[in-house]
Amino acid sequence: MNCCLGVILVNILLCFCQKSNPPGAVGTSLALETIIQHSSVDIKPLRNDVSINVLICSRGGGGLLEERMKLVAELWVENIKAEFVPTSDPSLTEQYEYANEHDIKCLVIITDAGVSQKGSVKVRHLELKKEKEIERENLVKFLLEATASQFRNPSIWS
Repeated sequence: MNCCLGVILVNILLCFCQKSNPPGAVGTSLALETIIQHSSVDIKPLRNDVSINVLICSRGGGGLLEERMKLVAELWVENIKAEFVPTSDPSLTEQYEYANEHDIKCLVIITDAGVSQKGSVKVRHLELKKEKEIERENLVKFLLEATASQFRNPSIWS
């Protein structure tokens, strides 16, 4: 196809370069729908993704940057979209604003005491106004189950 189009363009340019009268009209038409139907490339429709973005937040503890980074990496390994506010010690207000600006509805909040003493985190859904403290090692399982029901299954919050 590109070869034919190139030949057509060269012929058009040659016509204009000659001193003779140019043609009255020049144009090219491509039937994109036909080309796509007959192409050998598989075009896949967009998947309706039910995944959810998670913001890893910290409260106190000097920002817990390293812990937030580790947690984001762990969630990415499990194909859970996660991010954190890219500053060393953001306030909780800054983190809520970041979530709002990026349309993130699910927060995982870590605290210095929760990380070192209890081994737990809080999961908070901003839209549903639900919160649950869960064991750190159960976070991935909880998020996967919650995402499957878009956090609307009441049993996950009890």
